[in-house]
Amino acid sequence: MNRLLSLSLLLMLLATGVYAQVQYTTESPRVDDVNDPDVTIKRVELTEQYTIIYMKFEKVGSKPSQNRQWPFPIPLPNGGSLGGNTDPDNIGFQSSSRLYVNQGERSYKLIRAENIPSEMRRQVPPGQRVDFVAYFERIDPGYTTFDLFECKDYQTKTSKVVCFNFWGVHIINPKKKEPYAQRTPKTPAPVPPKEQPRYTPRTKPGVGTDTPTDTPKPSQPEEKPAPTAVAINGVTRSAKTKEPIVATVTYRLISGAEAAGDDPADSVESVSPTGKYRIPIERRGVYAVTASAKGYFSQSDTLATNRVDVARDFNLVPIEAGAKITLKNIYFNVSKFDLMPESYPELDRLAGVMQSNPSMSIKLEGHTDTVGDFDSNVELSRNRVNEVKRYLVSKGISASRIETIGYGPSRPINTNKSLKERPENRRVEMVIVKA
Repeated sequence: MNRLLSLSLLLMLLATGVYAQVQYTTESPRVDDVNDPDVTIKRVELTEQYTIIYMKFEKVGSKPSQNRQWPFPIPLPNGGSLGGNTDPDNIGFQSSSRLYVNQGERSYKLIRAENIPSEMRRQVPPGQRVDFVAYFERIDPGYTTFDLFECKDYQTKTSKVVCFNFWGVHIINPKKKEPYAQRTPKTPAPVPPKEQPRYTPRTKPGVGTDTPTDTPKPSQPEEKPAPTAVAINGVTRSAKTKEPIVATVTYRLISGAEAAGDDPADSVESVSPTGKYRIPIERRGVYAVTASAKGYFSQSDTLATNRVDVARDFNLVPIEAGAKITLKNIYFNVSKFDLMPESYPELDRLAGVMQSNPSMSIKLEGHTDTVGDFDSNVELSRNRVNEVKRYLVSKGISASRIETIGYGPSRPINTNKSLKERPENRRVEMVIVKA
């Protein structure tokens, strides 16, 4: 059934000419938050005319994530607040749906929806899957994150209906390149004829010339300027004392025009006593760079190189009781606690540090943003740090060396008012209990 539906959608796209006009495609886009976990965005396509969103609804009986509040006013025909706390019994896609960018700065109307009713609601039993497509006006180039507002939650005679609202959908949508200015060809200046060397007649034997006296010199090839050398450079220092330290800086080209992603890693040493390092870049692209020193936690970053030097200082946290660091590259699925594969390299480094320091014990602290039910957020943060602990135990670290606690939204590090700030509060921190 699903194959027939996918084939039908593909034939419709080919018939309308949309498929051939796709400019950018984002498969399984990252979503900051969703109102109903039963619906997911599988793909977003951008054509010259449309923003096309492919979605899947599969009722699994789970609760909607949270009663999320919008950070900007949403015009509603009947007023009321947004949110909902019960499973949807039926689905639809309202014709008043909108896409919003930059905190409501611009909005884009729904053109049409396929394989889902627009006004009436369609009942979906648990376990059944529905694939549908929504066509919106084309999002202006340069906006790479949007919110989808389908409707406000409402109550029918038999059930509570939760709408398909998404916050922070990340897509590929670069700005348009500026067209090159038309240049008027210049008329070449006339070249004066070369003056012929004067002939001196022969008056005495051996005096005079039978050939021109001015012998042309051989032309020298023009020297091309050498390409500008590019480097990644910076300073390695202690995050506690701010003093420079000697560290090993490992680097590897992971993407670029001349990279396949399988290049071997190389390294340089920062010098004493300044802590300065310099990585000469021969092939430009994106590099994974890690600074490490004995007695300190390593720190990593991805840096893009082009035609100018890239500056990156590394402040390494010492391995001592009381030290706290935020595990930067730990990712979970939206409103869930299962680890994403992108988290494994960071956790593997942490496991390596604990194996090198067998007396070390830590405490993992989980945090969320302030959106949604407080108790649910506390439970989510607790489940996430327990999942991190399970991974470290699978790498040979004793469970007795790892404590966990979930604080939920009670310890934010910013105001939580914008879509940019909220992801910063969804974090895992590590405190060294014993070094």
